[in-house]
Amino acid sequence: MPAKVALKRNPKKNPLGRVFVGNIGALAIGLKYFLDPNRITLLYPHEYIKLRQGYRGFIVLIQDKCISCSSCARICPARAMKMLSVKVFDKRLKKEMVKKFPVINYNRCIFCGYCVDVCPAEALYHVPYHDLVYMNMQDMILSLENFQKEPENVSAKEGIPVRYVFDEKRGLVKIKQEEEKKEISQPVEQTKQQEGAKQQANNPEPKSVNKGGVNQ
Repeated sequence: MPAKVALKRNPKKNPLGRVFVGNIGALAIGLKYFLDPNRITLLYPHEYIKLRQGYRGFIVLIQDKCISCSSCARICPARAMKMLSVKVFDKRLKKEMVKKFPVINYNRCIFCGYCVDVCPAEALYHVPYHDLVYMNMQDMILSLENFQKEPENVSAKEGIPVRYVFDEKRGLVKIKQEEEKKEISQPVEQTKQQEGAKQQANNPEPKSVNKGGVNQ
């Protein structure tokens, strides 16, 4: 005979009690991390993460280096880069001629860095920041003149630079630049003291000799 299927009914819970318990749990978790001394909250814009050189931030063009090969526009996967025809004076040929230079649309750019890597003349480079706000989408389409200027790093003017390091016991730890300078200066001072002690050990001071010829 086939087994009989028994339906088990769960007791109904009071929705108010469920909401109350959920809110209490959420407040408890918030209080736990509020009192945690190792929290890594970034107080932006009073603090900002100082990114290292090589970070793929905004892209800048050096027009004098550009050879108009269009490699950057061809390789761009988001089609954010296009070539613009401009009349310029060629110093080598000593005449005015039309050349193509890249311009960028930050509505499309995904900061992959392909254009910088593929450029044979190193006419494009990254700046190590990207936290810039545009007031409208039209401003994100840069002209050739604006593409040659490094965007203003507003966070560096208003905030304190910090960085995060990994500690085996505490996890991610936020370090301010002032604390980082102290950490760097301490080992340098210790090494100087050790080098001074080694030099004294290798080159002991000569003993003074009095007029009677007896070493003191």
